[in-house]
Amino acid sequence: MRIVSLVLGVCTIFLLVFIIVGLYVDQPTQAIAQGQFTATPTLDPDMPANYRVEKVLDASWPIAIDWTPDGRMFFTERFTGYLRVVNTDGSLQPEPVWVFPVSTEGERGLLGVAVSPDYEETGHIYVYYTRVAGDGYNVPVNRIVRITESNGVGSDPLVMLDVPLTTNNLWHQGGNIHFGPDGMLYLAIGEYYQPSLAQDVNAIPGKINRFQVVGDRLVPAPDNPFPDSATFAFGLRNTFDFDFDTFTTTHIQIFATDNGPDCDDELNLIVAGGNYGWRPNYPCDAARPQNLGQYIYPIWYTNPTEAPTGVAIYRGDLIPQWQGQVFFCMWKTGKMRRAILDPARAYVTGVREVNLQGASCTIEVQDGPDGAIYFTNQEGIWRIVGQ
Repeated sequence: MRIVSLVLGVCTIFLLVFIIVGLYVDQPTQAIAQGQFTATPTLDPDMPANYRVEKVLDASWPIAIDWTPDGRMFFTERFTGYLRVVNTDGSLQPEPVWVFPVSTEGERGLLGVAVSPDYEETGHIYVYYTRVAGDGYNVPVNRIVRITESNGVGSDPLVMLDVPLTTNNLWHQGGNIHFGPDGMLYLAIGEYYQPSLAQDVNAIPGKINRFQVVGDRLVPAPDNPFPDSATFAFGLRNTFDFDFDTFTTTHIQIFATDNGPDCDDELNLIVAGGNYGWRPNYPCDAARPQNLGQYIYPIWYTNPTEAPTGVAIYRGDLIPQWQGQVFFCMWKTGKMRRAILDPARAYVTGVREVNLQGASCTIEVQDGPDGAIYFTNQEGIWRIVGQ
């Protein structure tokens, strides 16, 4: 009888584990546990790395960076509305590529830039910014515009998306745009200080949205998680940036920062259809999850808040000890952190602060095509290179 009881007890335990795991697998976040991966090896998080930090150039509030295939670096300046370009020889073109009419109160401004995957054929560059009232709107509007660029000169601006600030709110405008490995254009955008919008999959704010470029229009990608909706992931408060994990090969997963209220600044692993829990009457439950069956909780969080901003996955080979790790920066402290992932890239095994050698990272961080890690603060653009 003791043997029978023992067997029944073990079976009961396995059944409970199966049920619990099943509840998790039903959530989009568990897609990361399936399929084959080209994952980086798990490294000692304290493995020494030889590098130096150098200033690239002075700039006025550089917010977002992207590169054309020929190696030129384009960046946005929040307050001036200038889209700028750095030539391949490292010189800054004196004249802006284009000047956008920006509203700059609160968190508004010239925020995101993304070079089109078909740039070599079209010269198209996409920009995300807050436009001053006008063009038929009596309030400012967050807008995606496409321009055509050639030899450092922009032309033919075309409005691709408008998201009006109907309450004329100044906050939770955080966001950026990036083209994904699937060729779709992704937009992260804050919830306009209205938590209920983050839970409405038919609203643009409070999401990471996914669009297909169809001619001169942006339309919700046809295989998005919700029919006729641009929503890729929702329940986000004020996501300033995100990056695609190209070390996975079976599906799209994204790492994104999110700003909490007075609690729970987050690094999230974003998967299709995921609900990341920002909602009215948010209970500050990152430390003690209350709704595992409904919400996806962060893979890293911090209290008190530090306002995480830019985020990037390092793919370069100048500092091989860091390859595959997730780098992100903090507005309040100017710190840069690197998150080390497990082999399946599903959770964080360690987080370390990066010594910026006297510099600070408050806004953007990007993995550069030259193998360097680029980052920005209000005064300029810097990079980390191996030595």
